[in-house]
Amino acid sequence: METMHGNGRFDRYYRRIQLGLRLLSHGARAQTASEWSELTPDRLVTLRRRWLPDASEGLRGPAPTSFQIFFRSALRTTHATLFATIHQTLCQDSDASAKREAHPSLESGEFLCEAYEIFREWEEDADMGFDQAVLLAEGAAKGEVIKLAHCPRCRRAVLIDKLARRRETCPTCRRHSVNL
Repeated sequence: METMHGNGRFDRYYRRIQLGLRLLSHGARAQTASEWSELTPDRLVTLRRRWLPDASEGLRGPAPTSFQIFFRSALRTTHATLFATIHQTLCQDSDASAKREAHPSLESGEFLCEAYEIFREWEEDADMGFDQAVLLAEGAAKGEVIKLAHCPRCRRAVLIDKLARRRETCPTCRRHSVNL
């Protein structure tokens, strides 16, 4: 039994290293990578130098905190909606322990990376950085300021800014109602 427990700890540590490298490869800030992988910033620097020698040092400073960037244009809102939908779908399809809110943990970090990788594959030219994706995933999971809903007109997924006046329609339906 002790051997299995020891292997479990090793497997978990190895997964944390893998997650740390994934986060860094996506351009996550050092603090973000440290929080989600549960590795120290020093350990992450060592890993980046050893395994990602061509990677940039990443962004510095505090991570974004405003959701307004996702609502500056119809394209940004569409990209944010797509990412939030992918992330929510991955979390819903997982087992019950991973259905918790998007908060820093090994399992949540793996889902976050997987959602971001799928999103980048589908939307290569999108200008959503990884730290913005983290903000979006956490905000949509909490549902206090933004939430993922369905457009009442066309039933498409739509990201809603709960503090804004216009809320419930998708950018496409909004454009059509202006043109009428």
